[in-house]
Amino acid sequence: MMRCKQDSHTRMASQVLAILILALPFSSFAQDAGSSVTADLVIQMQQLQDEVRELRGQLEDAQRELQSLRDRQRDQYLDLDQRITDLRGGRASDAAPSTGAVPEVDQPAIAQDAPPVSPATAPAVDVPEVRDAMDESAQLSSIGDPQVQSQSTPNTAADEKAAYDTAFQALKELRYADAAQLFQEFLDRYPASEYADNAQYWLGESYYVTRNYDIALGAFEDLLGNYPDSSKVPDALLKIGYTHYELKNWDQARAALTRVEQDYPNTTLARLAANRLNSMRMEGHY
Repeated sequence: MMRCKQDSHTRMASQVLAILILALPFSSFAQDAGSSVTADLVIQMQQLQDEVRELRGQLEDAQRELQSLRDRQRDQYLDLDQRITDLRGGRASDAAPSTGAVPEVDQPAIAQDAPPVSPATAPAVDVPEVRDAMDESAQLSSIGDPQVQSQSTPNTAADEKAAYDTAFQALKELRYADAAQLFQEFLDRYPASEYADNAQYWLGESYYVTRNYDIALGAFEDLLGNYPDSSKVPDALLKIGYTHYELKNWDQARAALTRVEQDYPNTTLARLAANRLNSMRMEGHY
């Protein structure tokens, strides 16, 4: 009887030991599996971080390249405007004849009908006339100050060109405040100049790039009102749309940009207007 109980206990202990032995590999496998998953997650996280870092670097490079392209485009645009202005100035100078001859000064005509003066009739001595003394005292009247009228020196084409070039050079050197002041002074001094419409446009640009949108808008609108036949009208109309966009005047921006797109089709200005309209549409502004 005792032997049977001992055998039974022995079998039970053997079974428990077998179960423990079988369970050990499974537990070790679970731990290994968990460690492997954790390692994979860490590796994937590092890879994602590397990819994000690389994408961020590419984005920064793209932003720098875009800014560089914008700067080059602005410089080329300013240079093109300067070349056009120079050509216009060159045509104006070619139209004026330059012979180098000194103009003759008209001499006063001598009257031929005046009677000749004979030596006999000419007085020999100029004797002053002697009169009696006057009883009344002489009355002296004061002499008023002379009135001098200043005569302004007439402006020449060379003066206009030099003033415009000075303002435009300030704009090219990114001295926007100086450029705005110089263009305004140019317009005040030469309102009828052939460069006045260009000066009016670049005055607006000087304020636009410095985010003085209200003043820029007024300058661009003045160009449309004062110089309706100027070649700068399409550019000013586009900038009016841009300026209304910055001021969040969505309806006015859409109207100006749509007008550019319709009035000047198949041009760079029309494509720029269409791009801004698409951006407004995607942003939900209309």
